[in-house]
Amino acid sequence: MMCLRLPVVMLLAALLSGPVSAIGENTTERLREFALDRVYDGQRLVLGPSEIALPAIDPNSSCIELYQRRVKLWHQVHDYKPAYWNDPRNQAAVFLGTIWSPAFYFLGFSAVTAHLDQLNDAAPLAEIDALSRASAQLRCFEK
Repeated sequence: MMCLRLPVVMLLAALLSGPVSAIGENTTERLREFALDRVYDGQRLVLGPSEIALPAIDPNSSCIELYQRRVKLWHQVHDYKPAYWNDPRNQAAVFLGTIWSPAFYFLGFSAVTAHLDQLNDAAPLAEIDALSRASAQLRCFEK
């Protein structure tokens, strides 16, 4: 796997040290962060998800605090995302693909993005489960 990373890193270093240096420091830093994020996304696509470290939950937390934290994470994870084929961008790509075939390339990009979103949701979902277990141990839902 190291042989795959080295050429990618060398390519990114060459790109970021060339004509981009004339744009400005702020833009260069943002471009560097963007490129490193894409390399990280590529690694996650190839290697799959990594093991999720569960967060430490304060044993002195009240039921209300646990519930509020769980609701906040729930809204973060379950922001409305249409199903793959109900997404208007994908429908437009299929329609345009009947006229101009390169429009079909967007479907692959959209599928990879949906998969990365699913990988990004794994850690908050694990934290929601940990908060639910902590609430159950405190017997928060018993009257």
